[in-house]
Amino acid sequence: MTNLYLARHGETEYNRRSQMQGRGIDAPLNETGREQAKAIATHAKSLDLHHIYSSSLKRSRQTAEFVGQDCGLDVQSYSELDEMDFGEFEGKRASEIKTELQTLHTNWKSGNVTFAASGGESPQMVLDRAATKAEQIMAEHHTSNLLFVLHGRLIRILLSHWLGLGLSAMHHIEHSNGALYHLRWDGEHYNSVYLHNTDHLQNGALS
Repeated sequence: MTNLYLARHGETEYNRRSQMQGRGIDAPLNETGREQAKAIATHAKSLDLHHIYSSSLKRSRQTAEFVGQDCGLDVQSYSELDEMDFGEFEGKRASEIKTELQTLHTNWKSGNVTFAASGGESPQMVLDRAATKAEQIMAEHHTSNLLFVLHGRLIRILLSHWLGLGLSAMHHIEHSNGALYHLRWDGEHYNSVYLHNTDHLQNGALS
C-alpha cells in the first residue's frame, strides 16, 4: 500500500489579491504562506515520509523545502507537476474576468474538458502531463509514503481522476492554501483517507 499525501502550496501575494496565477506566474510565498508551509512541515514529521516532490514553481518548491528541512529529505521538482497554464487570464483578478471564468467552468462542468483559456491548457492536457509523471513516481516507489506539494487546480484535476469522479466533477474537490489530502493506493485503486484537511493550520490567520 502506498500512502499518497498531497499539499497545496502556501499563500502568495497573487493568492491574497485573488489574481490568477497559473503556470506562467512564478511568485514566491508571502509571510502567511511561509507560516502555512511551516505548519505543513511540523505535521509532516509524524507521517514518516520517504520522498517529497514539488512542481518547478517557486511557491510549490518553497513549501516543499520547509517540509524537507524538517523531515531530513531532499525535494525533487518536476515541471510536469506545474499548475495549469491559464493563458491570457494569468495575472488578472478574478473579479475582472468573471464572465470568462464562468464560460470556462460551464464548459468543464458540462464535460468539455478539452476547453481552455486562450493560450492556456485544458484540464485534459494538464491531466495527461501531470498524472503520467505522478503515476510513474508512485510505481517506482510502491509501498512508500510520498508527499506531493502541488497547486489548487492541479489537485482538483488529479483527485477527481484518481477517485473516479471524472474531470467534469473536479469542482467538488475543495482546495485552499496549505490544505492536506491523503490517499491510499494499492497498485490499482485509490481510496481517500481525508480530503482538504486544514487542522494543522491551528492559527485562524493561516487557514
